[in-house]
Amino acid sequence: MTDVSTRVRGLVDRARREVASVVAGRGPAQSPTRRAADASAYWRDGDDDRWASNSHFRDSDAFADDASLWGRVGREHLELVRVAARAAGWTWDSPRVVDWGCGGGSTAVAVAPEARELVLVDLSARTLAECARQVAATADTPTVQVEVDVDAPEAVAGQVAGCDLFLSFYVLELVPSQEHGARILRVAAEALVPGGLAVVQFKYDDGHRASRPRRRGYAQNLADMTTYTIPDFWALAESVGLRPVTLTLVPENELDRRYAYLAALKPQP
Repeated sequence: MTDVSTRVRGLVDRARREVASVVAGRGPAQSPTRRAADASAYWRDGDDDRWASNSHFRDSDAFADDASLWGRVGREHLELVRVAARAAGWTWDSPRVVDWGCGGGSTAVAVAPEARELVLVDLSARTLAECARQVAATADTPTVQVEVDVDAPEAVAGQVAGCDLFLSFYVLELVPSQEHGARILRVAAEALVPGGLAVVQFKYDDGHRASRPRRRGYAQNLADMTTYTIPDFWALAESVGLRPVTLTLVPENELDRRYAYLAALKPQP
C-alpha cells in the first residue's frame, strides 16, 4: 500500500509541476543569453533541496521515497549503453568515458567498473565533488573533474578529447536553447576517437503544447527548457559528424516523461 500511495503522490506532484510549468512558460521568449545566464546562476549557486534533487544527489528528496531508485537509474543507463553498443558493433575495451552532466553520479558509478578513466563534466564544482565521491566509494577507476560554463562548452574540448565513449543523460532538456544542445553534440563529435560511441538523452516534442520548449523562466521550467522533435535531433547528430545507430524512446519513467536516447558512432576516416 505504501508503494501505491507513493506512486500516486508522485503522479499528482508531477501533474501539478507540468501545469505550473505550462503557465509559467507563457509569454514572450527570453533571449538565449538571458536564459544562459539564469541557468549558470541556478546550477552554480543553488544549495536547497530542490537543487539537490535536480542535480540527482543520492540523498536528495527526489530519491527519498525509493532508496534503490538512484542506483537503478544508473544501471538502466548502463544497460541502454550496452544494448546500443551491441547494435553498433562497438566493443567494450576499458574505454575512456566522458560523463557530460554527471550530476550526483548514478550513471558514473554504474559505468566506472567498465572504464579505465572517467571524465566527469558538470556546471558545479560541488556536483563534481559529489560525483567523484560516489565513484570512489564503489570503484578504483580514476576520475578527472571538469567544470564547464553553460555558454562555453567548447572551452573544455581539450580536456574531454580522446574519449571512446561519450555519455550525456538528463542534460539536454536543461540547456538554455537547442543551439546550446547542438554545441554540446559538436564537442562530443570532436572529442570521440574514430569509431567511438556517443549515447545521449534528450526530451522529445510529441506535438502537444506541454512538450514544447519553454524559452523563459529557467528556474521554474528547467526540466522542460529545451525539447527536440525526433527527426530534428537525428538530423542534428548527423550534421555534427555523428552516425546515428539506434533511438530508444521511454515515454515515462519514475523521474519524468518523453525521454529519448540516441546512440551514434563517430565514423572511421
